[in-house]
Amino acid sequence: MPPIDEFMATSNVGIDAIRQGLKEKRAFTKDAKLFCSRCNKQETSARPLQSCSRCRSVRYCSRDCQVAHYSQVHKKACANFQDPPLCRAFSTKIALPGCSYPESPVFGLGVSEAMGAWVSIGGSIDCRLATLPGGIKGRPPKDESLSVSKLMAMVPGMMDGKYLALRIMVQNRAPKAKPMVVVGKAIGAFASAKGTPLFLAGKEPGEINAMVDYPHLGRVMGLAKVSAEITHFNGKEIKEAASCSAVKDADMCAVLLNVGDYAMFNIEFRAGARGITHDFQALELLAHVLVPAIPYDPDATESYAKLLPRAADLDQVCEIRAVIDQDSVGAWYKDYKTQGESAYIASHYGEARANMIGAGNQQMQEMLQMMMQMGLNSQ
Repeated sequence: MPPIDEFMATSNVGIDAIRQGLKEKRAFTKDAKLFCSRCNKQETSARPLQSCSRCRSVRYCSRDCQVAHYSQVHKKACANFQDPPLCRAFSTKIALPGCSYPESPVFGLGVSEAMGAWVSIGGSIDCRLATLPGGIKGRPPKDESLSVSKLMAMVPGMMDGKYLALRIMVQNRAPKAKPMVVVGKAIGAFASAKGTPLFLAGKEPGEINAMVDYPHLGRVMGLAKVSAEITHFNGKEIKEAASCSAVKDADMCAVLLNVGDYAMFNIEFRAGARGITHDFQALELLAHVLVPAIPYDPDATESYAKLLPRAADLDQVCEIRAVIDQDSVGAWYKDYKTQGESAYIASHYGEARANMIGAGNQQMQEMLQMMMQMGLNSQ
């Protein structure tokens, strides 16, 4: 088998293994049991639990349990967005077997006008910034001829990455039925005062960055967006944005949220620079993520690219500012910093995944070295 074909076969086996791991994760989370938040009674198929209609983060076996728990505990937690909605795609509490951490960390929470946003990480499990936009989705098709630079970009650790992916969940908990539209393509990430000059040093030709003055931060940089997509609505995956009735403008990733509704976005930013090659290095230099939402007008027919600035002129934009909690970032990546990549993957995603990725990375490194040596010998 030619070296390139062998390299691609190894790479595709690794991707297939990752997909199999994702299937196993889905099966595990599907079987995870739910319990009443007050009396701890377990859900059964005959007696499914009912959720709080505003936050969808707690479950109850009866009306009596809901009323008692709301008055005793849940009223404040619900209003303060203490927990995100229960969602398999954004699981902040359930850890996979053998793991010490839940899959989705919460690095930031913002609340404004009964709208809330949670910020998590959306990149690769090896913590490296992506070398290709879109991560695995950005991989070239199997039948596409690959240059050496693209091959190197596909090998973990061979090239410094540039792109930071964030997963952001947004929910409407307005006590009065006030529908809001979240404009995903306008979601921004802003550097800290310390991070601004470092991110600017990695600026690419033609890149447009917003510079914003904040009283508590000074003049800071908005990271350049690479891509934005809506991935889930009320816990269900969205494969085609236009097929979801809640999506009001697919190009702008604008989604309508009625009370209790929630949506997930995956937003990618250019964050790479000298010394910034991993997710945690970029996160440590971020100040906050800003999520814009505007009141829904059922009669509006224009693009939200026009409706959003118009709402801003009328002071109608709800800006949800989720401050990055650096203590949470430090706790999540502690294993990586103190024990290395393999230990981090094992504690967060399982020993089997760590072994698989380690073996796959070694094979790809050896294959690339072989290819480079063949190139030198042919000169």
